[in-house]
Amino acid sequence: MESRSFIRFEIGFYRLKRRLLQEFLRPYDLKAFDSMLLVTVVMHPGCSQGAIIQHVMADETSIARGLRNLEEKRLITRQEDPTNHRKKLVQPTAKAQEIFDKFDSLLELWNEFIFKDFTSQELDSLEKMIAKMQTNLKDIDYQELLTKFKKE
Repeated sequence: MESRSFIRFEIGFYRLKRRLLQEFLRPYDLKAFDSMLLVTVVMHPGCSQGAIIQHVMADETSIARGLRNLEEKRLITRQEDPTNHRKKLVQPTAKAQEIFDKFDSLLELWNEFIFKDFTSQELDSLEKMIAKMQTNLKDIDYQELLTKFKKE
């Protein structure tokens, strides 16, 4: 695949989706990072902060700060794990679920627009390709990738 055409697509896709996300989040006084945390917590209720770090691929300090922000907005609750008092378990509130449901509806509408000319076979193929890319993303060692890049 020609990387330039993919990069142009990726940039346009990212910018449009980011703008849509920003407009959606504005009334809730949330940022894009907050929404990643919120979606993770709603989709994995009762997960630990450590699991969120793994899922979001962000540092511990940013996750803790973001979760504190969501807690202050009454979108999540954090409780000690009864089996491990050093571990915090994160639960979404009803308000978080409501925001997530609205966000999910917006994404469904987004998908209707961007996939309107796709056949069901094309959508199945795309889903399989995306699943492969997600697997490959999990295997990336960013430091190793940057080291290889610097050598070239």
